[in-house]
Amino acid sequence: MKKGFLAVFLCFLTFAGFSKNPGEKTFLLIFDKAELKANRTTTDFIELSLLNLFSTKAYNGNSDAAILVKIPNDGIDKRQLGDMFIRVNDKKVVPLSEIAVQIIDLDESKSTYSSLLASYEDRLLKTKKANKALKAAPAP
Repeated sequence: MKKGFLAVFLCFLTFAGFSKNPGEKTFLLIFDKAELKANRTTTDFIELSLLNLFSTKAYNGNSDAAILVKIPNDGIDKRQLGDMFIRVNDKKVVPLSEIAVQIIDLDESKSTYSSLLASYEDRLLKTKKANKALKAAPAP
């Protein structure tokens, strides 16, 4: 009986260790204000189309308008998000990729940035080692 409970406990412990919460993915949608004005819409109106599916936050300012979209799992990529139909105004429904100037996967950008930074630091470290070797060599 003790061995059975121990086996069940270890199975639950193992499954809990291997189960991974997929986490959330973050996208930045950038819109051209002139295009939004031509379509008679705003980022707030577009955000309403996405609000029932994802966590969103619209930003308006002096530069281009943007919407930050947080998706609860990794099941959607940039292309799938761009293919989603959204309501632009009361009469027009289009895919998101038609109205958004750019869709940026911030998680992908973060990993690319960290890999570029790591390669730069490695190159900088090699240069410092080479300079130390040159300084350590006696001059004739």
